[in-house]
Amino acid sequence: MYNPDSADYVIMARGLINDFEYRQIYSPGEPYFTLRPPGMSLLLIPAALIAPYDVIMAKVTVLITAVCMLVLFYGLMCRLEISIAESSLEQTGRIHWPQLLLTLIFATNPYVLLYATLMMSEVPFIACTLAILYLIARDSEMISKRHLFLLTCLLMFLPLLRTIGISLVVALGIWSVTNRKRWPCLISVFCSLAVTGAWMIRNSAHQSVSYSSVLANEFEKVGVLGMLVSMVNRVLAHFVGLCQKLFPGMPGEFPEYERLVLNENYVLPGAQLLYLLASLFLISLAVYGMLKRWEKGGAVSFYYLLLTFMILAVWPWLQLRFTLPLIPVLLAFLPSGIKALGSSAKPFAVQGKRVLTGALVFGCVILGMTQIRTDLRLVYANQKMISMGESFYETEFPGYNFSNFVAAGNWIQKNSEPTDRVMTRRTDAAISAHRYQQTAYLERLSIEQLHQQIQSFSAKYLVCYSRNYVGSFKWYLLDSDPVYRLTPVYSQRGVMVIEVQPNYEGTVRHQYWREEESMEIARRAYEKNPDQLSCQIGYLEQLQAVQKYDEAIQLIQELQKKQIEDIRIVCLLGWSYVGVKEYESALVEFKRASLMPNSKLHRNNIQRGYEHAQNMLKRNAGPDEIEEENGPAKMLLIAENYWSLARYEHAMKYVQKVLDSQDATKQDRDTAHVLQARLHLLNGRPEQALEALKNISDPENEAAVALQTLIEQEQYFNKFFKGQSRSEEFQNQQLDSGIRDSILKLAAIYESEGVPGKALRLLERAHALDPDQAEIRKQLAKYQLFYNMLSQAEKNYLVLQQQSPDDQDVQDSLSKIEQLKITPRF
Repeated sequence: MYNPDSADYVIMARGLINDFEYRQIYSPGEPYFTLRPPGMSLLLIPAALIAPYDVIMAKVTVLITAVCMLVLFYGLMCRLEISIAESSLEQTGRIHWPQLLLTLIFATNPYVLLYATLMMSEVPFIACTLAILYLIARDSEMISKRHLFLLTCLLMFLPLLRTIGISLVVALGIWSVTNRKRWPCLISVFCSLAVTGAWMIRNSAHQSVSYSSVLANEFEKVGVLGMLVSMVNRVLAHFVGLCQKLFPGMPGEFPEYERLVLNENYVLPGAQLLYLLASLFLISLAVYGMLKRWEKGGAVSFYYLLLTFMILAVWPWLQLRFTLPLIPVLLAFLPSGIKALGSSAKPFAVQGKRVLTGALVFGCVILGMTQIRTDLRLVYANQKMISMGESFYETEFPGYNFSNFVAAGNWIQKNSEPTDRVMTRRTDAAISAHRYQQTAYLERLSIEQLHQQIQSFSAKYLVCYSRNYVGSFKWYLLDSDPVYRLTPVYSQRGVMVIEVQPNYEGTVRHQYWREEESMEIARRAYEKNPDQLSCQIGYLEQLQAVQKYDEAIQLIQELQKKQIEDIRIVCLLGWSYVGVKEYESALVEFKRASLMPNSKLHRNNIQRGYEHAQNMLKRNAGPDEIEEENGPAKMLLIAENYWSLARYEHAMKYVQKVLDSQDATKQDRDTAHVLQARLHLLNGRPEQALEALKNISDPENEAAVALQTLIEQEQYFNKFFKGQSRSEEFQNQQLDSGIRDSILKLAAIYESEGVPGKALRLLERAHALDPDQAEIRKQLAKYQLFYNMLSQAEKNYLVLQQQSPDDQDVQDSLSKIEQLKITPRF
C-alpha cells in the first residue's frame, strides 16, 4: 500500500457504499473523517462494488486515470498549438511529434510511474486538472452549455480530490471575472466553492481535525516571525522539489521513488546548481508560453502556479510530492514557449533554430534514457519482491515500503477473535484484518506511553515493521516489559505481529532479544545496500545506540561528501556531536535540521536536541560540573532513567558503580540497594534481592520494607497454595479473613511495584481456592479487564452484579466490556 493514506481511501470507499458516510469504520465509534477530502474514495466506489478492500482493483482505477492523464496531456498541448480558425481535418488528424516526445518524457518520469501504480490521489488530481485546462484552452471566448456542464462537474470534484485544488478554482475565477464573455464560467467556480464550503462546514460541525485547524495550531506555536521564515523555507524547498521532478535523479536530493529501488539510485552527473539553472530556464520558457497563450488557458495556468506556491508556503506539511501536479502544466506550455521564443529570435534565423531544436531533442532523449533506466530499476525491484517471496526480505534488506501489512492483516483475521484490537502505524492491516485499529508510532513511544496506549485502546496485537528495520520498535521490550509479555507471533514480508499478554511472572525473559542483534542486522543491511537511505539511517541509529559517536560522525561526513542530505541524518549528526560533547557543532546541526523539508515531523527531536546542547554549554563551565557528572548522585539518576526505560541491564551497571564508589553516602547506597533488589526481582532472583535489602542501613526505609514484605509474602503464599493444592478438595475451601486481607495487600504491592501480572496470577489462585470470596472476585475481575480478558472478566462481573446490584463500579465495568465487544462493520 506504500502510504497510510492509501488504506484510508480503500476502506472509506466501501464505507460510502454501505452507509453513504465518510467515517473511519476501523476506529471505535466510527468517527467522521475530516482530514482528507473524500474525492479519492468516491472515485474508488466502482472498484469497491466489484471487489471490496481489494488493493489491485483499486490500483486499476488509478492506472485508468493515468492513461486518461497522458491522453489529456497530449491533447492539451495539441489544442494549445492549433487554433480553431486554422485547423483542418488534415491538421487535426496528424501526429504532433514534439508534443508526442514530451508525452513520452512525461510518461517515463519515475515519479509518474510511481504514482500511477499507487493508491494515491496525485494522478487522478492531475488528470482532472488537465481536463479543466483542456476545456478552457479554446479560441472562442464563449463556452457551450455542454462544456460548461463538464467544467462545473470537474471543478466541483477537483478540491474533493486534493484540498489544494482550490488554487485552480480561484485561478479560474480570476480569469473568468476579467472578461464578461467568460462570466458563465463563474457558475462553475461558485459551485466548486460551495462544495468546498460545505465540506469545511461539515468538518467544523464534527469538531474534528482539519487542515485549517492544523494550520492555526502551527501559527500559534511559531508566531508571526517564525511563520514568515517557515514560508520562505517552504517555498525554496518546494522549488527544489519541482526541479527534482523535472530532472529525476538530480544530485543532492533523495527522490521519493528511491524508497522503491534496491541498493543505489541512479544520480545524474554534474553539480546540482547546473540542474537548478536548467530547471529555472525551462520554467521560464513554460511561463513565457503561458503569456503567449494567455487567452487559451495560459492565464489560468499562470495564476494556478502562483496560487499553488502561496498555499504551499503555509501548508502544514512539507512534502515535496505536492508539486508533482505542476509538472504537466509547465510541460504543456513548454512547446508554446519554445515556438514563441524561436519566432521572435530573428537574428538566429533558420540555422540557429535548428541548433536549438536539435539540442532540445537531444536533451529530451538523454533525459528519457536516464528515466527509463530508473523505471527499469523500479520494475526490477518489484518483480524481485514478487518472485523471491520471503527470501527477498531476508537477503535483500529492502526499504520500509516493501513491507506487506495486508498479509499481516490476513494472519490476524484468521488467528484472532473479532473483538481483538490492533495498534499499528499503518492502517493497511485493517483492510484484511477487519479489526478495530489505532494509529500508533510504536518506535517513538516510551514504555510508559506504550502501556498507556495499550490500556486506553485495549490492544491485543501490535503490528510493526520486522526486525530487519531495527529502529521500528524497541525490540528489548520483547523480553524486558514487566507488565506485558510481548510475544512475536508472525514475522513475514517485512512485518511483525506482536501479541500482548499478561506478564504473570513479572520478570525479564531471555528469549527474543540479544543486545548485539540489532547492530548485526543494521550492519548486514548497510553492507548489502550501502547507498540505500533506510540502511544508512538504520546503521547510524545503531552506532548512536551503542555510543560509537565518532564512527557515526565519520560516516555521516562521508555521506555528506556524496551530497546526501536528509533531516534524519542531520539530526543523528547533531546527537552524535552531543555524545562527544561538541555542543556548539550540535547546535549548528539542529538549526540546519529545523530548516529542512519534513522538519515538522521531527520537531520534538530537534527541539529536544537543541535545548539539551544549549543547557550543556551553560553547565560546562568548570571542573565542578565534571565531578558532579561522574558522582554517585548522577549515576543513580542515570540508573533510574534506565529503569524507567526498561533497560535493566544498563541500570544494574550504574547501580554497581554507585555501590563501588568511595564517595557514595549512606543514602545513596540505600537507594542503590533498593534498586538492586528490584532488579534482582525482575530477573527472578528473590534470594539475591533479600541479600541486597539486608545491606540497607536505614531499617525504616519504606521502599525496602515494602519490598521485603513483598518477597516474604510471596514466598509464604507460594508454599500456602502449593500445600492446599495437595489436599483432596482444592476448590471450595474458605479463606479466613487474615489470609484474604494478606492476599489483597500483596496484590496491591504488586501493582505499586509495576507488576500487575503477578497480582492477576495471585488472585486467580486465590479465587480457584475460594470462589465465593466477593472481594477476591472483584479484584480478579479488575485485573482481567486490565489485561483485556473480556470473557473471564464479564463472567465475574455478572456474578458480582447479582450479589451487589447497586455497585456502580461493577456497572461501569460491564458497560466498558460491552463497548469492547463491539466489532467493526467491514
